[in-house]
Amino acid sequence: MYLLNKGSDPPVPVEAIIEPVAISDLKKLTKKDFYFVWKDFLETELWKLRTTESREILGVMSLTYYPLEYRIEINLIASRRDNTGSDKQYDRVAGCLIGWACRLAVKEYAHLAGISLKPKTRLVKHYQEKYGMLSGGQQLYLDGRPLYQLIETYIDHEP
Repeated sequence: MYLLNKGSDPPVPVEAIIEPVAISDLKKLTKKDFYFVWKDFLETELWKLRTTESREILGVMSLTYYPLEYRIEINLIASRRDNTGSDKQYDRVAGCLIGWACRLAVKEYAHLAGISLKPKTRLVKHYQEKYGMLSGGQQLYLDGRPLYQLIETYIDHEP
């Protein structure tokens, strides 16, 4: 999996890794840098994204599994505050995290897998256009072919 370093012209692919958030990481996940108090999500599964060349956390996501629905819900997803908007250094952070949730869902639930999230109202159209998510009432979701395409695009695809 890779991110695009937009600080280069043209943007250069940078290898990335997603791994579980360790207790020692929580002090780095401040509200100032990541918008939320991540300690409030300790009862969920927490994942972090970083480049393979750095220990610096670029993105974080909280997941909850719903086995009876063959679904994983993304409770919260955030890029580090200084890596958002048009001036961000790395592109593909959120896509890689969402793709990782898709990969985990397939690993857990095979061909019945799905993911969902409840986006802020202003982000609904963004998630639909950029990631192909579908409306399921208050939540957006992916399953079937679009879910596998997201895995291919953000997790399995080589630059």
